[in-house]
Amino acid sequence: MAFQPYSGSELIPGRVVAQQRGLLGVITESGLIQADTAGKLLHTSDPLDRPAIGDWVVCHPRFYERRGTIQAVLPRTTCFVRKEVGKRTQSQVIAANIDVAFLVMTTGADFNLSRLERYLALTRESGAKPVMVLTKADLCEDIEQVSNAAQTCAPGVDLRIVSSLEGTGLNEISAYLDGHRTGVMVGSSGAGKSTLLNALMKTDHAATGAVSEYDGQGRHTTTHREMVSLPSGGLLIDTPGMRELGMVNAAEGLAAAFGEFNAEVEEIAQQCRFRDCKHEAEPGCAVRKAREDGKLDERRWNNWLKMKHEILLQEQKNPAGRRAERREQLRLNREARRAKRHD
Repeated sequence: MAFQPYSGSELIPGRVVAQQRGLLGVITESGLIQADTAGKLLHTSDPLDRPAIGDWVVCHPRFYERRGTIQAVLPRTTCFVRKEVGKRTQSQVIAANIDVAFLVMTTGADFNLSRLERYLALTRESGAKPVMVLTKADLCEDIEQVSNAAQTCAPGVDLRIVSSLEGTGLNEISAYLDGHRTGVMVGSSGAGKSTLLNALMKTDHAATGAVSEYDGQGRHTTTHREMVSLPSGGLLIDTPGMRELGMVNAAEGLAAAFGEFNAEVEEIAQQCRFRDCKHEAEPGCAVRKAREDGKLDERRWNNWLKMKHEILLQEQKNPAGRRAERREQLRLNREARRAKRHD
């Protein structure tokens, strides 16, 4: 239906299945073509409008070259976004139109609850279903302790324990992608994403690196984003390891990821001496006392606060966000003046 306005023209629909630098692999009814992006999309003011892996797109094909040019991006159902790496404030689409996001982390040195919460917040914001995947279970001495920590950090989120070498948990991962659903794997370098992909495909499709004896971590192997078809019929996107996962436009996702924690903080905050307490150095702060007494997890509090500040900073740096904020403030000022005249 979304392609209907373009029917009858030379343009054809396709889906982006590979992304490396400026070139995109697009699968169409007539086969795979290598596509560039039309200038009107490439130089758009909003990077989120540019095609990314998982997108359904409108192409002008040149089949004699097996090439084409992407002219438009069709509406997305979901979109996994992060802040672009470095000091730039632009957003970057990691994957689009995904049903499931596998948050991949090893049970060894890579295991990090604060990073898991960050993945979870961005997944909640994307609209995809989050699934925690703990890899390299065969190397873990106390898998129950690690899994309990993850479930406490993300209550209600599915957790799967995987050993790609032993074949543990592979059927459960494949089941999430039944019916040609699309998944994406996100995680840091060496988390075992490529090894997991190979195990699911039952082939050596992706290059992998051995686990280091020094720190228990795998080596970074994936250098581009690629969507593959699994034997079970599902589609899975492998992504390079992410050195940074900056928060951007994810206030709702953060609230969803920390739902129970938010409620707990708000309940305790009712006992603060001051109604506008910032829970920092104010006297009579019940939240600060709860942290000191161990009733509130200090690590989780600091991580929650850090991500909230990141989101606020991005909104302040974003010109569009500042304009929207000014418009909202003007609206509130007008309503206040009208209310004052009626008093």
